[in-house]
Amino acid sequence: MKHLLIKKLSFKQLVLAAVASGTVILTGCQTNQAIDTKVPVVKNGEVKAVKVKPIASFLIEISPRKALCDSINGGQIECLQYRNRYENNFNPLKTNIEGFNFEPGYSYILDVRQDVMQNPASGQLETKWVLNQIISKSVAPLAN
Repeated sequence: MKHLLIKKLSFKQLVLAAVASGTVILTGCQTNQAIDTKVPVVKNGEVKAVKVKPIASFLIEISPRKALCDSINGGQIECLQYRNRYENNFNPLKTNIEGFNFEPGYSYILDVRQDVMQNPASGQLETKWVLNQIISKSVAPLAN
């Protein structure tokens, strides 16, 4: 019986039905546009708004020394310094890398991932870095 019904429909009707059902499916997949997908990040000494997204794996270098940086709540805190492999300058990292224990005097190459979650209190997106693997740990040369 179903075969007879399909045969009676014209090709144009089948295409219209497919488009209509696809529109309904795509409408159900829309994201919430009210969520802000940008967060402030310090890059090369400047605060920039960057779009955040989960990243499964990327490499960073950790400086052998921490730096003093401005706290979100005011005052100063000690921060890890990191840079991407293609950057010249280190940037302050005002949060910890989950699973990573820093030892002063060592340079690290880390494989990390970035998770994105929504803060229930503020509704803002926040990033969290998680250690995938320590690629290398080497004694830093003494500063002259």
